[in-house]
Amino acid sequence: RRRTRRRDVRVRAMSDSSDNDCAVLANIGSRRTGDAEAVRGAAAHETTHLAKEPLARSDPEEYFRRVRALYAGSGAVILGNIMEWYDWTIYGSMEDLIADIFMGGRHEATWLVFAVPFVARPLGSLVLGWVGDRCGRTVALNIAIWGMAMSTCLQGCIPNGMPGAAGVLAGLRFISGISAGGEAAGVNTYMTEVGGAERDYTLAAAVGVNNVSGSMAFFLATFVSLMVHQLPRTEQLAWAWRLPFLAAAPIGIASVLLRRRMHETEAFEAVKAARLKAGEVRMARESDSPSTVDDGNLTLTISSGSGEEETSSSSAGIGNGADSTVIAPIQNAPVKEPSCVEAENLAKSSWRENSFSIGLAVVVLAAINSINYFPLYLVRWLQASCGFSAFDALLVAGLCKIVQLFMTLPVSFLGDRLGLTKTMLFGGALSTLSMFPALFLVLAVAGHEDEVSGDAASAPVGETPEPTAAAYAVAFVVLVGWLPIPMSLYSILSPLYLTSMFPANFRGRGAGVGLGLASLAGGFTPAICSILANHEAWLPGIFVTVLAIPSMSVIAWTRHAAARGSLRVHQRPWLF
Repeated sequence: RRRTRRRDVRVRAMSDSSDNDCAVLANIGSRRTGDAEAVRGAAAHETTHLAKEPLARSDPEEYFRRVRALYAGSGAVILGNIMEWYDWTIYGSMEDLIADIFMGGRHEATWLVFAVPFVARPLGSLVLGWVGDRCGRTVALNIAIWGMAMSTCLQGCIPNGMPGAAGVLAGLRFISGISAGGEAAGVNTYMTEVGGAERDYTLAAAVGVNNVSGSMAFFLATFVSLMVHQLPRTEQLAWAWRLPFLAAAPIGIASVLLRRRMHETEAFEAVKAARLKAGEVRMARESDSPSTVDDGNLTLTISSGSGEEETSSSSAGIGNGADSTVIAPIQNAPVKEPSCVEAENLAKSSWRENSFSIGLAVVVLAAINSINYFPLYLVRWLQASCGFSAFDALLVAGLCKIVQLFMTLPVSFLGDRLGLTKTMLFGGALSTLSMFPALFLVLAVAGHEDEVSGDAASAPVGETPEPTAAAYAVAFVVLVGWLPIPMSLYSILSPLYLTSMFPANFRGRGAGVGLGLASLAGGFTPAICSILANHEAWLPGIFVTVLAIPSMSVIAWTRHAAARGSLRVHQRPWLF
């Protein structure tokens, strides 16, 4: 085991078989850093990278049994998370109609309004993340689902031709973004904390719920949009465009009812209990004589049940990183030795301490979010650059997400068997090598030189020549049969990477703000790709590829840093 931080002393009461003394773990820091620093040192010492055998490797049958039970009990989480993904997916699927109704046919402006919720997400993550850390994970999730359902439904109620309609649409989407900011990180935090002590063995499958709900929402939004696009154009613009937004009402109502029955996570309950216990300790020390800590000698005072005090002093281990042990006999009732989780929960985490982890999460997830949202822009790209009809383009994007849905279980199994970062690095490398060649190949096989040169990328939908049968075949093979596989390997496990960077008492805020800031890149991806495609139709592929390079570099660095002990991993460090 690695040694604790300097200036920390680990005090353990060893049980003696003769008099049945009990073990006590106490940690005392200096007056300057206080109890929180000392307990944090104990947690760091106790959280060791013990080599455990992954259940997915030792007993696959039991692993899949637990995964089935996990998903069977996650209906409220999945349905509510569908609401989050459905909002921005239906907007992207209906982009051509929204552009004509609200933006005067300006597609770049329409995609900028699409990005508005992602600008609001960091704010929502900050507010609802604080609610989740202070009041409970389920409280934050219930607030989020109300905001998302109402704002999405109201978008479908905006009258056509109303003055300032575009501003109203942007305002409703801003409200939706605040709610979605708390939902996105809240779901990931909840799923990685619920499930008891054995959840470590299925953590990758737990965060796979996010991909399941996202893929289902994408498919649902695409299906509804396809039905709308089968109607005459005049009816689409007159009233049919509202139906997909209003369809969010039953999803929202069902989610609200189901989430009322959700139980709080064990990790938050431990944090809550630790706060109460820490408050009692502080009050007791203020009323009685507090423990004294000198620069050279450490004095530990332990009160027994009879009111007597056992005092131990030690000067070893302070300032030189040594690990000191002091035996303090306990009278009367045994005291339970606090676990590493309990010790960690007692420690207070600050923004300053977690700012580096937030930065790492932003860099890693910026590229992953861009890849996740790229299929939305793919609909417009296939129409403008390759001549696909709206129906065919939506079909390609929808099938792409269906493949990602079916990739959830295999990728989760790999993550729980081989490790988080190893799976992500493999998928990221394949995605980086595949994105640009896939788009360029579709353009080339389409047989139009102007697409490859970019002249048709800015052409209105319907003016690009009809693609050949070979173009359709290549698009389905490359964009549906291949590209979703590396994208899934890269993105499905990313929520676990995010939550692993933060301790339980800061996870709601840290994961929320990190994901919210990273979502800015994903939210602006369609707008940026639309602008780039006006110059060269293949530039969107280059853009997404370039984003992936620093992301994979950070994943590789964190993997190495965690292995050598210079980076703290708070969830399942032994299979990071």
